[in-house]
Amino acid sequence: MKIQHLVLDDDVHKALKARKKAIGVTVKEIGNSALRAALSMPSMEDLVVEKLVETGKISRKDYDQAVSAADKAIRAAYKKAAEAIERGADRPTQTSGSWEGREIYHSREVQMFDHWARDAKKVASPMLVHEKSHVWATVLAGEVRVQFENGETILGPHETIHLPPGTPHATTPLTKSTRALLVVAPAIAIGTK
Repeated sequence: MKIQHLVLDDDVHKALKARKKAIGVTVKEIGNSALRAALSMPSMEDLVVEKLVETGKISRKDYDQAVSAADKAIRAAYKKAAEAIERGADRPTQTSGSWEGREIYHSREVQMFDHWARDAKKVASPMLVHEKSHVWATVLAGEVRVQFENGETILGPHETIHLPPGTPHATTPLTKSTRALLVVAPAIAIGTK
């Protein structure tokens, strides 16, 4: 079997090393023990399904069919989003910091933007405030730093953030492969608040 390595956060590494010193067990043994314990615990979803099946509220077959239908619906939604990005490929792009992007859909109610890292310089966009619009940003690839007046957060692939109207924010693509999809509602005039 090929040896695989987990990439752990610094605080987890420090805690493992401290635990190793305290009890004299290797980091590998501690990690394997903790992971086995965590993996053996049922998830909330597992327990809910088990209870629904036990009480006759739903059969396992019906549940599996519902999960399959939901999976198909999600895949169809992703396909539509990908098609929208492809259709917008001929639209002009704009740059801001290390970002380049384009509007891929626009109506009065909502607009979508496709943004990607144009370089590896990690230059933030200017601080923006959309007074009347909500912004949802989903990271498709790479990492994005989102800065606020009182802090920051880093988002990875498949993570989404909601910025309510009036939220000052700046974003930075942290990897050359970074790509994000933004949804703004209601739509804004590009270059304005």
